[in-house]
Amino acid sequence: MNTPPHIVRGLLFLPCLLVAVWAEQPAPKTVTLFMGVDLAVQRDANFYRVVDVNGSELQIRIGRKEFFVPTRGRLTGLKVDYGLKLAQATVTLDGLESGPTYTPANDPRRKFEARAGAESGAQAARGWSEARQSEAQASLVAAQGGSKEFQKNYEDIIEQEQANQGVLNQQLGSDYYSIPKLADDLALELAQGNYDAMEVSFKISSPVELENPYMVILFKYRERDAKEDDVGMLIHAKQLEPIGPKPRYIRVREGGLPVGFKYVDCSVHIYNRGTEVATNLSSKRVELSREEAQQYLVIEHMGAHKQGTVPASVVRGGLSAAVRGRLTAEKLERTCYVKVSKDGTLLGVFADEGCAQPLEDADTIGVLADSFFRPALVEGKPVDGVARVRLVDLAL
Repeated sequence: MNTPPHIVRGLLFLPCLLVAVWAEQPAPKTVTLFMGVDLAVQRDANFYRVVDVNGSELQIRIGRKEFFVPTRGRLTGLKVDYGLKLAQATVTLDGLESGPTYTPANDPRRKFEARAGAESGAQAARGWSEARQSEAQASLVAAQGGSKEFQKNYEDIIEQEQANQGVLNQQLGSDYYSIPKLADDLALELAQGNYDAMEVSFKISSPVELENPYMVILFKYRERDAKEDDVGMLIHAKQLEPIGPKPRYIRVREGGLPVGFKYVDCSVHIYNRGTEVATNLSSKRVELSREEAQQYLVIEHMGAHKQGTVPASVVRGGLSAAVRGRLTAEKLERTCYVKVSKDGTLLGVFADEGCAQPLEDADTIGVLADSFFRPALVEGKPVDGVARVRLVDLAL
């Protein structure tokens, strides 16, 4: 039996159609370009980049030495540098809320509660005094005909409680204890907006575990009656517990702001081992393929060293906590040498600086294949080069 011609044509055409559709599929967007922040802290006359946060102390590196700069109870010179960054990990910030608030001592609601509580206390004290007076009067009647000294004791109690009630009645009649006046004062203070603190809250999670994270919150404000472009900034930096897939709630309240300030803006930046990671709320966020990210890196690298001569280098962040946990200390600490093309492509991994002995280690090669590289530059022009790499330095 012969197969109909139209069926033969369909069977022959179908594989070609599948190949054509597959070839048009775009490369996956696995890298995020975003606007990040680097902090620099002043020491003597110079500023040094913050490489980590320990508690609330800022860690900097001068030469090969590390120093911790306290931030509590002292004035610390800080500088904020904005710049575009690439990240292969994205942290999720859910339900981010930020805005002005009050310190406990300045909170109108707490003041209202304190005054209302004082009014209730005065009412209770007056009731107790009246009860004590009634009890003393009944005891005085019962003591008629008895000891004069005994009767005098009850008369003194009655006189004292009457005096106490006079004072309490005077207090309760004042505006301080007036519930309508309390409500008016509360409404007035809330309308004035005499804020002196900031508050930020959110839930945080990450599909890739961050072992040594910290956050930097940039809270922008304008003092009362200040000009539109006169904006101040409160910087809050704090070490965090490890971040994983399970969301954790973060809440920050920081005082010390000028009374009556106006809220302008707030941004939250998350770092791990000193490297900033993207968040779902990062400014100027763009999803890129690996090829697009590599092209951006080369262009950015050339722009930063227009006439410079620098060696090839690897970009931090290519080693996740999960992969790091599977590698031996020897592999993490070992120095290897990577041939990098002028467009940042990995050409080979070697055990020696002369690149004569190829490294035969699948784990190391796998990590480096997932990493990004900056090419060597000679007077600002990209050339093939060699990058000196330790896997431990790539940890995310």
